[in-house]
Amino acid sequence: MREADVTIVGGGMTGILAARKLMNAGWSVLVLDKSKSVGGRLATRRIGGGRADHGAQFFTVRTDSFQELVDEWKTNGWVSKWFGEKHPRYKAVNGMNQLVKNLANGVPLQLVSKVERIERNEEKYVVFSEKGEQVKASAILFTPPAPQTLQLLESSKVSLSEEAVKALDEMTFDPALVGLLTLDGETAGLSPEGHIDSGLPDGIERIVDNQVKGISDEKIITIYATAAFSNAYYDQEDKSVLDRMLSKLGHVIPRAAISSQQLKRWRYAQAKHVHHHPFLQVSPHEAVYVAGDAFLHEGDPAEKTRVESAVLSGLSVAEELQQYLNEKAST
Repeated sequence: MREADVTIVGGGMTGILAARKLMNAGWSVLVLDKSKSVGGRLATRRIGGGRADHGAQFFTVRTDSFQELVDEWKTNGWVSKWFGEKHPRYKAVNGMNQLVKNLANGVPLQLVSKVERIERNEEKYVVFSEKGEQVKASAILFTPPAPQTLQLLESSKVSLSEEAVKALDEMTFDPALVGLLTLDGETAGLSPEGHIDSGLPDGIERIVDNQVKGISDEKIITIYATAAFSNAYYDQEDKSVLDRMLSKLGHVIPRAAISSQQLKRWRYAQAKHVHHHPFLQVSPHEAVYVAGDAFLHEGDPAEKTRVESAVLSGLSVAEELQQYLNEKAST
């Protein structure tokens, strides 16, 4: 059985930054993730000889604390400005997923490890994976989307306050359908930056040319459906969904130019209802916390999930966990 001061469920931006902050303070951590790689919705897919971002395409900065981090990432050569003036859009070099991989360097990870439940064992917690792996810890941090976290918590032997259950239950999400197209020809109607999110047909929210963006050697286009379209067609077959999307875009992407296509589904893409605090403690009697991009600081000017909210949530919950561990160590 592996052991750490804090077990973190979820290797997205929130979990990795929380892990780094705790490690810098001298605490041991272990990050568990069900996928083969860290990143969460900062996702990049290799297709042939190219690559495409198909989760978050960029991030903006609205706080001084996040700007300090971004300036450090720029110095490291991990990110660069993509487009925009008032709130510049930053892209990650070699794809958004690579940024999280860079941040996760040196962080203890246990990948392809889907958490099934947690149990209280005296003053420790034991995390059980579906494969039978066990990890013991003094505190637990959950960072998956609230519906998945609530399901895990209700399957676990820990106490949940009514307030916590209500808060997590109210955090609902819209899905997203994302098409990935490899082209032999050119696209029409995109900006010089390879990005467009206005003047598009009903049902289409955003189109990105990953080659023009500078992360792909091949012409790979990412197409995002709107929340309404994604809700309506989420459970249909891939081909049917892609046909519907492409039927709206003949003036931009000629079908004859498409050499390959695939569909990505995000069940929990954008929170319809956020939590107005950067993290949640499931009960005053439990050292179990929940955080993520849908946990916003009070007065957050954007009022929606984004990369910055994931970052600030992870840093805030790490401070809370440090305080808990320090108090526990002094008793």
